[in-house]
Amino acid sequence: MEELAKKLLKELKKNLEKIRVQAIGSAKIQKSHTKKQEAEKQGQTAIESAKTALSSSSQTLEGAVKGQFGKKVTETLRSNNKL
Repeated sequence: MEELAKKLLKELKKNLEKIRVQAIGSAKIQKSHTKKQEAEKQGQTAIESAKTALSSSSQTLEGAVKGQFGKKVTETLRSNNKL
């Protein structure tokens, strides 16, 4: 009888440890997912900021550089801005 109780207690402890590990794993997965979403959002913000800066530079350069070279530079900047 005592041996059966020890066996059940050991099994209970083992199952409890499994549940604890699963809970920790779930929390880590959720945290990782949240960080990934934040990184993607920050990346999109940085991309939009770079596009705005590139567009502004393109417009400034278009006004400053005249002739065929100016047109070519402006076209290149605009095509890069669309990417």
